[in-house]
Amino acid sequence: MEKSMDAARDPEFQRQRYGGEFYRRMRTVRWLLRYDCRYRLLLMEELFRRHGVPFEHQKVFELGFGTGDLLLRFDTTCTLHGCELSLGAIEALRRDPRLADYAGAELLLAGEDGTPRFPGSGYDLVIASHVLEHVPDDRTALAQLAERTRAGGLGLFFMPLERPRHNPDHARIYTAAGFERLLAASGWEPMEVMENFRYASHWVQVINWPSRHRVPVLGPLVEGVKNVALSLPPASFARLVERPLELMHVAPYQLMVLARKVRPQRAASAVG
Repeated sequence: MEKSMDAARDPEFQRQRYGGEFYRRMRTVRWLLRYDCRYRLLLMEELFRRHGVPFEHQKVFELGFGTGDLLLRFDTTCTLHGCELSLGAIEALRRDPRLADYAGAELLLAGEDGTPRFPGSGYDLVIASHVLEHVPDDRTALAQLAERTRAGGLGLFFMPLERPRHNPDHARIYTAAGFERLLAASGWEPMEVMENFRYASHWVQVINWPSRHRVPVLGPLVEGVKNVALSLPPASFARLVERPLELMHVAPYQLMVLARKVRPQRAASAVG
């Protein structure tokens, strides 16, 4: 397991996996089949309503924005910034006609060593959705995000809760308690921590083993059947069955955390 995680920490490994045409091919079809992305979007909307976070007049940065669907959920009064390891993802989002309506938009390619690059600073909100498990150094990435966020600004983080060896593309696995400690060490204060997505829990990932291990023919077939099957119900259905599945002790597959950047004086007192 450690050997595969070491390989996944190499930016070139991640670039080969997600670069090229990964985010350019069939973007509409890919969105229709990405039940997990639609669920994150629903969870983000609910979370922001609970905490009074507006979708308007925000300066937003997303690390590893992929198809850009979380960024494009924000109102056109917002400024959208992003960084990606995939040039294809950047080019595809730049061609999206919706981007031209925003108050500002700038997208950068990550450094050769996988280091995030930022078009600006003073962000109201930074997002990393299923990205930190891929980066070479997650603590450094979180600290860089905090540095570029205004005092009191927010961070929204999604990451998988996996058992070992479930995904060879991931450089590490997370627990809720471990990630809270990581946030505290990186300049963030957790506001809400939620384990969820039992709808696509570990039994689904076990079935998906041929896809994750790149088994020829069988892998793509299993991946396609799984995505179609799980995409048929709406995202609201996954939300509806979350509590019953929790009562049945079905393990969560995703961690969602809303955090606030620690103000300098509080950070200094914590170090003291």
